[in-house]
Amino acid sequence: FEAHQALHDQLEQTRLELSERKLVDQAKAHLIKQTGASENEVYRQMRKTAMDRGMKLADVARLVLQNPLA
Repeated sequence: FEAHQALHDQLEQTRLELSERKLVDQAKAHLIKQTGASENEVYRQMRKTAMDRGMKLADVARLVLQNPLA
C-alpha cells in the first residue's frame, strides 16, 4: 500500500510541475508579445522577480497572466 501511495504522490507532484511549467510558458509568451523581449530575457526577469519577492516562479507567472499590461 505504501508503494502505491508513494507512486500516487509522485504522479500528483509531476502533474503539478507540468501545470506550473505550462503556466510559466504562457506568461513568457505573453511578455514576449507585449514587450518584444527575447524568451531568455523575459524568463530571466520573471526569475529575478520571483527571487526578489520570495515567490515561486509559477506564482509570478500567475500574476503576469492575471494583470496583463495590455
